[in-house]
Amino acid sequence: METVTMKKFESREEILEKLQKERDLTGADMSGLDLSGIKLMGLNMKGADLHDSNLTNATLAFADMNGVNLANAHLEDARIGGANLRNANLRGAHLHGAKVTAVDMHDADLTGADLVQSRMIAVDVTGADFTDAKTDEATMLVEWKDAKVQPANLPEIPTPPRWLPFVFAGFVGLGVFLFLRRRKK
Repeated sequence: METVTMKKFESREEILEKLQKERDLTGADMSGLDLSGIKLMGLNMKGADLHDSNLTNATLAFADMNGVNLANAHLEDARIGGANLRNANLRGAHLHGAKVTAVDMHDADLTGADLVQSRMIAVDVTGADFTDAKTDEATMLVEWKDAKVQPANLPEIPTPPRWLPFVFAGFVGLGVFLFLRRRKK
């Protein structure tokens, strides 16, 4: 079995310096740091410790964060997309206003997480625990039946914009027009 050495980072600058050399933060200890607005994209962050960190307005995209510890982390207004958050610890995490898209949260623990006004679309919550999670005013397009524990208040499902059917009808009309025009030739 592979052992991971935990590297304790003392500052944001130290992390950014490491990222200039390599894209691997496996097992990194970044707990309690102010990382607000940081962009962590395309990284290997398996088993990283970010508990109590400030990731407000951060972008976490296309990162392998399997088993990451984000307990009590501040992720307000963060953008999380295409990330692997399997087995992640998000207990008590503050995701108020966060936008989470195409994320794998299989078996993640979101017990007591603040998801107020957040948006989750195409997120795999299979086996995830949302016990006591706050989801007021959140919009989520999620298959809740697969979660280990669903939120007490299921968030609303986003409604498509009122103009969407007209765009669809326009494309169908254009397709018919082009088909008939080709047929004449």
